[in-house]
Amino acid sequence: MDTSEEINNGTNPTLLTTQAGIQYQYNEINSDLNTGLFEAFYTQPFGEAGTRAFKFTVPGSDSPFNARPRLGEAEDAAAVDDRVGDEFVLGDISVTYIDVFYLSDRNGSAFTFELFTDTAESDYAGYGQFAGETSVFYAWFLDGGAIFAPAWVQTFGLEGGNDAGVDVNVSTFDFYYVPKLANPKYYMTYDPAVIHDWESDVTFGSLQITFGMLTGRAFGGDSQVFVKPGILLGGDRPAEWSIQVGYKVLNF
Repeated sequence: MDTSEEINNGTNPTLLTTQAGIQYQYNEINSDLNTGLFEAFYTQPFGEAGTRAFKFTVPGSDSPFNARPRLGEAEDAAAVDDRVGDEFVLGDISVTYIDVFYLSDRNGSAFTFELFTDTAESDYAGYGQFAGETSVFYAWFLDGGAIFAPAWVQTFGLEGGNDAGVDVNVSTFDFYYVPKLANPKYYMTYDPAVIHDWESDVTFGSLQITFGMLTGRAFGGDSQVFVKPGILLGGDRPAEWSIQVGYKVLNF
């Protein structure tokens, strides 16, 4: 797969590069409730081959539950607003190790491990404990330049539960696909997934589609903007839909 004449836009998960950016995701829980997630992130490859990297993420949780932890537990607003605070608070800062341990002209595979530190400023802004997330994917570089990279992701608590005794154990099966567009200025990704929460014993699906556009040189690298709408499927889904917008710079 020859991409030497094209800018690395970040859609090939085996092609690591420096990245820095910000993004915000709006989540529609239902018609009366929504939450948001802000993230600033930075990725730095290392090693002679450039097949390993660290990624640092600083999240901010934007949720009415952060300000009113008992929201929804009573009909009387005065009864649930006795602990009013800030809706926007710091979440769990994380660091991710990425290792592309196999790469050829036709295939590639990588392992990642993300450590979530217990830095969230409210019970609803993070896991309430140190948590980990491992993933492994196998990518096929298809004829015509498309990429198909299914992945298994496992998220788990590292302390046996938070202060309320709630633990984390979630499996995600992701089916990432990148079509080859005629104009290299634009890109798309399709990201369907099936998620099972072992603690709650619920299963639901999701679909996110990214639309991105390269916006020229900036800060010594190649800038881009993107928008990622998504929907959740199934009777046990925790939300209805979401939309994420962001800006990032790569290859600096």
